[in-house]
Amino acid sequence: MKKAAIILSQPFTRYRGADFVICADAGYKRALALGIKPDLLVGDMDSLGYEPENVSVYRVPNEKDFSDGELAVRQAALRNHSSIDIYGGVGGRIDHTLYNLHLLKLADSLGVKAVLRGDDFDVYYTQGKLLLDVKEGDTLSIVPFSDRTHIMKAKGLKYPADGAVLTKSDTLGLSNVCMENSVYIVLKEGSALIVHYYR
Repeated sequence: MKKAAIILSQPFTRYRGADFVICADAGYKRALALGIKPDLLVGDMDSLGYEPENVSVYRVPNEKDFSDGELAVRQAALRNHSSIDIYGGVGGRIDHTLYNLHLLKLADSLGVKAVLRGDDFDVYYTQGKLLLDVKEGDTLSIVPFSDRTHIMKAKGLKYPADGAVLTKSDTLGLSNVCMENSVYIVLKEGSALIVHYYR
């Protein structure tokens, strides 16, 4: 299974490695600072401010209808990577952070599994079944990503969630506790972001 890493512009320290590294604009500086070798740089270079000569570059005009992060996800999918880890996607401007979470749904629509990784958490998107390796005591939140998210099954959690219906006007899915070494979630309706915080 070929895994790509997408490096965005915000700070991070935890990096799990990848077969192919795509940097989005100023993510190039972030990668170099951490000793990560980029394979591809994409974007309009408005944040980076220059175009490096020692890496393959896919440059687009400044006036565009998509983010550099979206471009990076689409480039990973075009290169037939079956999974993507997204780094540097949280922090900074809140609108950027929110849209970076939407990249998880974009990847899913392109047939690619994606995870947005922070230093002490991971975020997943699902509209069906999701099995996660966790540790007892970890925190897990199920955040509705559609107007209505119906959970059929949520195995391995302290607080029962089987049959729960989540909406964007309640906080029912916040801060559950992992009781086993795996969590299995099945949605009957809608979609959700699964936020796993490590203990």
